[in-house]
Amino acid sequence: MKRMAILAGVVATGMATVLTTGAVTAQSLPGITDIEQVSGNVYKIFGAGGNTTVFVRENDVVLVDTKLPGSGEAILAEVRKVTDKPVGMIINTHSHPDHTGSNAELAPNGDVQVVAQVNSAARMRAGGGPAAPLRVDGDFEARKTIGEGDDRIELYYFGAGHTDGDAFVVFPADRTMAAGDLYAWHMSPLIDPGSGGSMLALPTTLAGAVYGIDGVDTVIQGHGGISTWDEFHSFMNFNRGLVATAEQTLLTGGTPEDALKKLEATPSYAVFLDHKLKPGLEYGGTPWSRALINLTLAFQELRGEEPELIMGMEDPHQH
Repeated sequence: MKRMAILAGVVATGMATVLTTGAVTAQSLPGITDIEQVSGNVYKIFGAGGNTTVFVRENDVVLVDTKLPGSGEAILAEVRKVTDKPVGMIINTHSHPDHTGSNAELAPNGDVQVVAQVNSAARMRAGGGPAAPLRVDGDFEARKTIGEGDDRIELYYFGAGHTDGDAFVVFPADRTMAAGDLYAWHMSPLIDPGSGGSMLALPTTLAGAVYGIDGVDTVIQGHGGISTWDEFHSFMNFNRGLVATAEQTLLTGGTPEDALKKLEATPSYAVFLDHKLKPGLEYGGTPWSRALINLTLAFQELRGEEPELIMGMEDPHQH
């Protein structure tokens, strides 16, 4: 098996420990880049952690995710390039500090409402390890509608994947969705078992989004770029194939490496198995190494073992 970088002992706080102790920053994260328009009133700010989605409403601005700690003023500087309206709401796609890190800076009091899925909200309120507790004003279980008309936002939760509290944030008037880290860099996602993540649950969760959300053309990745709905659909198909291949290979006595060779034999999966390190990728290596990580996790879950938080595996062909 390829060399694994496993963060031992990170159970209760999962990636929170990694992201708040400087381990990610030490890997030379790119800084915040210029705000870019995605569609209509929806914009994206890349860098310093997860993407921040900016939604300009009639009277204020909604931010989806707030990057690593200390990014608040830089986020506001980018927002001011497109509007002078105040921030009125923050929606967090999940509880990891590279997506919630500047909440306290941007929402120091109740004037800015903070919303998250109920499982993520519980982790945010509790804090843990180096992560301080965060205020959450509103939460939801499976579905929530915010606003109406062109300002309407739809929130969806379909189950575990990256964590057990990953929200999809949809802006219907602009036919755009922020996917959080269930879908980052158009490669199989990092799974954080310490925050309730599950590789075996991921395909069902993604299928819930693909078949349960209508009217979306554009998907903003949790990290990285922007994809079409068809690309998001192909991402679901790949992760379905990954889990199915893991199960079939385990039943015949094979290994995660054997399963990976089977995936490599499927031409439509090639984009999810390349050896190029993605720009701004804080952890997880190449798409090929991430696929091997998630096959390893699938094997662990299928055997009834406690899955590990695996942050990286060596890709001998990385370039």
